[in-house]
Amino acid sequence: MISHNLVYAEAPTRKGPRALEADLYLPEGGGVPCDLVVWMHSGGFRSGSRSHPAHGHIARAFTAQGYACAFIDYRLARPYALLRPETEAALPALIAEAAAAGEEMNETFLAARPLAVVEDCCAFLNRAAAEAAGWGLSGRFLLGGSSAGAISALNTLYLPRHLGLARPEIATVFAFSGGFGYPPRLWPTGARILALHNAADDKVPVSSIRRFAAATPDPCALIESAEQVHGSPKLTPGESFVEAIGRAVAFDRCPDPRGFAAAVPAAVPAV
Repeated sequence: MISHNLVYAEAPTRKGPRALEADLYLPEGGGVPCDLVVWMHSGGFRSGSRSHPAHGHIARAFTAQGYACAFIDYRLARPYALLRPETEAALPALIAEAAAAGEEMNETFLAARPLAVVEDCCAFLNRAAAEAAGWGLSGRFLLGGSSAGAISALNTLYLPRHLGLARPEIATVFAFSGGFGYPPRLWPTGARILALHNAADDKVPVSSIRRFAAATPDPCALIESAEQVHGSPKLTPGESFVEAIGRAVAFDRCPDPRGFAAAVPAAVPAV
């Protein structure tokens, strides 16, 4: 696989502009424009990095299937992000909606930091769309992530319309141990969503993704596995990482995303 590092934007913080970087991975050989998976890192909106050791495994698994894969910086706790006025103005209503929905996620997952991530991810997607030909991309985009990264992927799918942010269309979202806190902000995006969760997860409650799966107008396959480790794309600890990413790829390419969960082995309850 071929890797590139680039600065995709500058974003405002309380200590001045911050350069935001991305690591872009492409399959060996090149020549064929690739669909791009933008993977959002975890860390509870307090920490984490685009340079997490696991990201190399994710990139290798996707590039082996012919996808490009990107891991991006975004603004977290320090220095604190300065949100756009439109985003700042929307924040109180979003927090109130999460409370009214009975959302049980940590309040940090529903406040200002996740919205800064949405701003930054949209900036990267817009840059990638503008540079698609030069970067070797097809212009078809997927989002993925685990834990806070999965929350960010779903937020970036549904919230830009309500925050006055532009972004290119998203084809598919992979959400491992994530959730979505703002049910009134769902709308038909045209994307398909594959979600994986453990009902006993004590970091991101399953109630959030169950509520989302029941309410979203987009096709969503929610798979629940009692053996899934928080944030993992694997159904069980014994499953290989390649198999787990292969399932995500199969979902992206399958003709019937709504029936996908039913094809998972019966030993793993599907919702």
